[in-house]
Amino acid sequence: MVTVAFEVFGLHHDPVDLAVFAVGWSLGWLLLWRPRTLPSHPTAARSPVAVIIPARDEAHALPHLLGPLVEQRRAGDRIVVVDDHSTDGTARVARSFDAEVVTPPPPSDGWLGKPNACWHGALATSEETLVFLDADVRPGSTLLDDLAAAVASDPAVLVSMQPWHRMSTAGEQPSILCNVTALMGCGAFTAFGDRAAANIAFGPVIAVDRSTYDAAGGHAAPTVRAMHTEDIGLARAVGRSRLFVGSPSTTTFRMYPGGFGDLVRGWTRSIATGARFTRWWLALATVAWVCSVAGGWIAAPLTYPLIALQVWLLGRRAGTTDPLAAILFPLLVVVFAVIFLRSIAAVVFRRDVTWKGRDVDARGG
Repeated sequence: MVTVAFEVFGLHHDPVDLAVFAVGWSLGWLLLWRPRTLPSHPTAARSPVAVIIPARDEAHALPHLLGPLVEQRRAGDRIVVVDDHSTDGTARVARSFDAEVVTPPPPSDGWLGKPNACWHGALATSEETLVFLDADVRPGSTLLDDLAAAVASDPAVLVSMQPWHRMSTAGEQPSILCNVTALMGCGAFTAFGDRAAANIAFGPVIAVDRSTYDAAGGHAAPTVRAMHTEDIGLARAVGRSRLFVGSPSTTTFRMYPGGFGDLVRGWTRSIATGARFTRWWLALATVAWVCSVAGGWIAAPLTYPLIALQVWLLGRRAGTTDPLAAILFPLLVVVFAVIFLRSIAAVVFRRDVTWKGRDVDARGG
């Protein structure tokens, strides 16, 4: 009956191909069922927070971060920019917003730059709640209150957020599938809720109780200090994490304003390592979804608009998604495949990836 219907409309699609596609396509919805935003808890009083910002050549990004942070800073809060041996005006920009500036010693053997910067930032503070923010984050108006409340509700858990990714140019749009698969692979936003979540964290926004951080060894823990995906290492050292996402009206970031080249280098150093720490069944389901996007329209051209619509809707849950980019999703698949294969090659053949003037071991520890 189904085959007859296809023939009536001039479509000669194998029902088996359509069934296989339907499974993969449906997994996409289940894996990114309901992204959870950080609950809003504006309050007149809370414990002081130490905000630590590792920054290497981030003079261009810091104003977007420090301006909103200064506005929501409360008595006792400290904003510390760890100037990781920048060659631009990072320290000058930080001081112009009345932030403290710490210059760490160069990373010693067995350390990478960002964990080294985060560790020395933590050592320079004493507040009960630690908040680590990447310089490209653009915080929502109550981010510090919200993070402090989330940590206070369960001090033994590491709290982390993936900001909503602002992609302002065509050269940034190829991040769409990378963004979506990262949220799928963490397992926190599936139809099964927290029961499926992997023990990872998102590097741009992390908050943790100091006693929990210290007990886990912080960024000095051997499994953290040598990882360029130090967010994953820290979450595994702590043992428990709660994950959230940002939204266009709350916390966002712009990862690769430098365009396509920065995008390829940035995702190459992290995407395969992230896959290593993904639960096997989540990884398998995510691969099945990517395969449905990559090959479903080839086996059954009828599915092309369904895939484009899904890429657009799921992409919007993670960041800016231009409808034209969704329509041209086969190009996104090609870029994603190239980045993933480059990342795997870097891990397998132990190739370093150059990032911000430093060679980074893509194996991630």
